[in-house]
Amino acid sequence: MSVEAILRAHMPHAPESLRARVLELEPRRTPTPSRRLVLVLAVALVAAVAAAVLHGLLSSSPNHPTALQRSVVSAAKAPHLYANTPSTGGTGGAFGAATARLQQYEASLELRVKDVPSATTRATRIATSLGGYAQSVQYSSSSRSASLVLRVPVQDVKTAIARLSALGTIVSQNLSVTDLQHDLQVESEQIAQLRRTIVALEAALRTPSLPDAQRIILQIRLANAKRALTERLNARTGTIAAGQTARISVELGTRRAAVAAPHHRGRLGRIVHSALGFLGLEAAIALYALIALSPFAFVGALLWSLREARRRRDDRLVME
Repeated sequence: MSVEAILRAHMPHAPESLRARVLELEPRRTPTPSRRLVLVLAVALVAAVAAAVLHGLLSSSPNHPTALQRSVVSAAKAPHLYANTPSTGGTGGAFGAATARLQQYEASLELRVKDVPSATTRATRIATSLGGYAQSVQYSSSSRSASLVLRVPVQDVKTAIARLSALGTIVSQNLSVTDLQHDLQVESEQIAQLRRTIVALEAALRTPSLPDAQRIILQIRLANAKRALTERLNARTGTIAAGQTARISVELGTRRAAVAAPHHRGRLGRIVHSALGFLGLEAAIALYALIALSPFAFVGALLWSLREARRRRDDRLVME
């Protein structure tokens, strides 16, 4: 037998009590990175849920609904069209009332009627009785519907809408007021400037000693100024006409429109809805961060696996 074999055969063995004491002296292992990761994820999840609940509590309010919500609900219930809607442009006048500013009024009505041809005739008569006219009328016998565009004087818009609403049941409605005062002022200033230019050019053309070349140039400029003046005058006339007559679009039909009833959430419902929306936003941000950090996480997990494998190998060699 060789010396190595003899030494291995007579190798001393430590008693089990000594092995147990050595194991007790070994420092306790800290939580593995996997446990730390689970702990961090749990804390992050709790924080996200708490933030979502807090957001739901702050965003949900028992106050009155917003202007957009009121308009949707009123359109669904189809009450009388806003007869006292304030006009835009800071005038504060009521809809249909005379104001110092030039404004364009547009309204649209969708009505459910029993007899479309009769309602169409009555609608055109309402416009003509108020000093207006029917700009266009389209009637379809197959779908039993009609589309009308009526023009009525601005001061009679309130009366026209009230009479048109009485033809049937209001399904939907809309109203818009556009301020035309600025456009009118700009067009008036342009007209004044063009008139001054025309007067100056005509005076220059009356000069006897004016060279022929300059005379031709001034005549061309005078013709362009007169053409531009005509265009500006027509534009201002159209602006004034738009502010003097209101445009009312009327849709007549016999079918009942499917209007979804507005869902009224309570305090708890608003909190849950807002919290779920905030959680969705947080999930989208977390997913984006996970995609961006995934390469670094993969490299870190690989290095940690190599270190753990080396540590286990060293522990096994020490125990042997």
